[in-house]
Amino acid sequence: MKERKAIVIDKVFPDLLVPPHIVDKLLHLVVGEWQPDLSQQEQLIAHFTECSYCRIALIVLLSAEQEYDRLYGESEVPVRDLLKRFVRIHHEIEAQDYEHIGAYAEAIVALGREKADKRFPILVEHISKCPSCASTLVETLAFLKEPEKTD
Repeated sequence: MKERKAIVIDKVFPDLLVPPHIVDKLLHLVVGEWQPDLSQQEQLIAHFTECSYCRIALIVLLSAEQEYDRLYGESEVPVRDLLKRFVRIHHEIEAQDYEHIGAYAEAIVALGREKADKRFPILVEHISKCPSCASTLVETLAFLKEPEKTD
């Protein structure tokens, strides 16, 4: 199992191995070296709801685990089922995030940044820490502010 972990670690972007990210913990979890207690499980869930990078990392790790099981003749079913459920959850969270960012962008255009920030304080805090969501907001605002083309 240690050789599997070493191969995966070499392919993970280094910043994801340090807090606030949890990829280091996910590596230990997937290879069976760590069983989080209830408090740690709650922390993992809280981080997963906020961090698409770590959600994607878990999807990649589960995919690698599924391939490992296939190559070594072990049942892929448990990992495949978990992977399918987690991918579905990831897509639902992403869709909801985009909806919230869209609503926030519309509020910025309609009300101004200050009033919009007051309506979406949690999202404002998240966007200040998340380059991906900040980029999505910039792109959405650019789209909303584009003048409509008339034929």
